[in-house]
Amino acid sequence: MPRLRSLLALTAVAGLAAAACSTGGGSGDGVDDAGDDRDASTTTEAVADLASDAAPPSEVPDLPGGAAGYSHFVFELLGGEVKTTLVEGPRGPQVREPWSYQQLKALAESGDPIPEELELSDDDLAELVAQLDEVREATEKYRDIDVAIADGYRQTTDQVANMGEHWNRSGAGSRDFDPAEPDILMYVTNDDGEKELVGTSFVLLRSRVGDDHPDAFAGQLDNWHIHYELCSGNPDIVSRSATREECQEGGGAFIPSYGWMIHAWVWTENPLGVFQMWNPNIPPYGDADSIRDIQEPALADGSILSSITNFSFGAVTAGIGEEVTWANSDSVPHTVTSGSRGRPDGAFDSGTFQPGQSFSTSFDEAGTYTVTCTLHPQMTGVVVVED
Repeated sequence: MPRLRSLLALTAVAGLAAAACSTGGGSGDGVDDAGDDRDASTTTEAVADLASDAAPPSEVPDLPGGAAGYSHFVFELLGGEVKTTLVEGPRGPQVREPWSYQQLKALAESGDPIPEELELSDDDLAELVAQLDEVREATEKYRDIDVAIADGYRQTTDQVANMGEHWNRSGAGSRDFDPAEPDILMYVTNDDGEKELVGTSFVLLRSRVGDDHPDAFAGQLDNWHIHYELCSGNPDIVSRSATREECQEGGGAFIPSYGWMIHAWVWTENPLGVFQMWNPNIPPYGDADSIRDIQEPALADGSILSSITNFSFGAVTAGIGEEVTWANSDSVPHTVTSGSRGRPDGAFDSGTFQPGQSFSTSFDEAGTYTVTCTLHPQMTGVVVVED
């Protein structure tokens, strides 16, 4: 029988308060201009309204969890503390379907029925493809890096794996959404030593659009994200999560909150989806099937970590006696309950646990076990325990 160990001991964050909105220091590099530092001292604790899409959990997470590009929350261990480093998409279920720009364009031109999982009407699809066409047409001139530089784009990160170099425009995020005006261009250096345009990105400051998920591209495929605890600022620093002290010691610019951001891959096809954060076709090349695993943090004690993301447990493989931990990276409470389709079978039950909380158990016998959420009966996961 499984052995149950609950990890629900959490510390409440006291004194959460949203400070007055302000933009960054305006250094002219295009990064600080997009910083939306609501409180330079509290960073992720700056947004306490759990009703907003941008809000991190109001309690400190107990373990790392989530996967950038796949889950609403990402929790990382920074300076000995677990902190919220990313919030992506609206609260509740997100539409995360692997449709690239050219696939959406072909679907719109074909007149074929739109797959139900895309949650797009005919008008939505037509508008979305028109917007993406506009992004591509408007950035055609930036295939020449000199034109981008002349228009105010400056390199702000080194080449990020499966993403490319970020070239930010001065005042990024300070404008209203316009498909013809991307705030960031992504380049890679090709074999000839030339800069090749591979992608685009948009930024919207929360001080302009608020804490609710932006209504920008047509439909529900565009899951915008907000970085917290971000270190960036010059081409020698790959953007990453860090404490303020670590970032400043390394000569970076610390950005407590970066604002709403999204990638739009209209130049290099992305098999993970036109708006996905990571693109396996950007060097150094990655395996599309393993990118999620790469982005999910591991537990230091050797436990198997499985993040509950977008109302899914995922499949887990463990050994006899090996501890399995589920971290809730969604924006709503869940349970991890032995059983299926919301019906418990009595073997074990986590009880309700909140975003940022975790639950662990181990299994004493080999076999295949099913887990479900009693709050969301459509959620069923599998644990394969091997001898």
